[in-house]
Amino acid sequence: MKKILLVDDEAAIRSMLSVLLKTDTRSFVEAPNGTVAQEILASDSFDLIISDVIMPDCDGIELVMAIRRKLPEVPVIIMSGGGRVHASHYLNLAEKLGAARVFEKPFDATELRSTVTELLDEAETVPQT
Repeated sequence: MKKILLVDDEAAIRSMLSVLLKTDTRSFVEAPNGTVAQEILASDSFDLIISDVIMPDCDGIELVMAIRRKLPEVPVIIMSGGGRVHASHYLNLAEKLGAARVFEKPFDATELRSTVTELLDEAETVPQT
């Protein structure tokens, strides 16, 4: 079973993502921000992390930096609808910091599903050190 951590301050978005990405071979854990996500990551392992950017406490940019330092092998998808600046600014920064893929909200559901499948399949083929 593949485990995916969903990080977004909006419960409805986390719920929508788990419904959208649900298969018999995937399970989901949800976190409302990057701080809680890091606490979860300290005691559990995941095959993929999907995070929003704009969140209270610890945002998605801070989260992707922490993940790259501690869990460089885990792929991360970052999503943003923008904030004070256009979403592309946040997404470009997230890519530079190591996000495997980025999506601007609203995103194409089919594209997100295929990207999640692709990243999970790639992670299976990467030899563990």
